[in-house]
Amino acid sequence: MRRLLKAINHLEEAVLATGLLGLALMAFGEVVSRYLFNHSFTWFEEFARYFCVFLTFLGASLGVRYGMHFSMDYLVTKVGPRIGHWMRIAGFLISAALFLVVAYYAWEHAWKMKRFGTTSAAMGLPMFWAYLPIAVFSATLALRFMAQAWRHLKAWRAGLPLEAAAPAGEQAA
Repeated sequence: MRRLLKAINHLEEAVLATGLLGLALMAFGEVVSRYLFNHSFTWFEEFARYFCVFLTFLGASLGVRYGMHFSMDYLVTKVGPRIGHWMRIAGFLISAALFLVVAYYAWEHAWKMKRFGTTSAAMGLPMFWAYLPIAVFSATLALRFMAQAWRHLKAWRAGLPLEAAAPAGEQAA
């Protein structure tokens, strides 16, 4: 199971890095085409918008995994590890609940777009596909927040300090 999760994490990182690089190269190509050849790709702006949403939610999910989102933890660090773990657990569970709600409504909206048969203007892409990443990655965000809460619960049970439960990105800081 651990090997599968590690493979999924590497796949997510590769998709994010490749996607950002690809989007930048495509934007450069669009600018060159527009100004040198007086030709613009009609589908690029629409594609870039939807792909940016995809990459943003994927990056947010990875940000939770590595503890890269900002947090205001002055109070958490001052109350001691026992209470601090519970404060972090509560924050992570509230965040997970929020993203489960977002995932639910995003799925409802995407499903509505599928039933209506709505397509995008320039590419003719079914809008279901444009909204689906919001639902999928919001669910992924919720799972990652729950994993962080679980990590702090285990650290609390073991009587470990707050830093012991920090994700890989936070430990180096």
